[in-house]
Amino acid sequence: MITPKKGILLIKKHKKGQFKADIAVEETDENKNLITGEVIAGNEVDYPVGTTVIFGKYSLFLLVLQGEKFYFLDAEDVIGTCSYKE
Repeated sequence: MITPKKGILLIKKHKKGQFKADIAVEETDENKNLITGEVIAGNEVDYPVGTTVIFGKYSLFLLVLQGEKFYFLDAEDVIGTCSYKE
């Protein structure tokens, strides 16, 4: 199990409404799309496990470990939360 350091959230991206590929492209003023994901480990006080968080897609950091994708997000990059569940 991966345990992120304080202030970092381990999340899973929601499948619906996400961008098509995980590629490094520069964010422009015309492309400030937000996406959602579910917290699977991290800050139990502000964002407990299971919380749906809203963030900019360029805030994510991807780690591929043994063929499995893990996404990290700085808690300060969370724009909001919502009740959406996937």
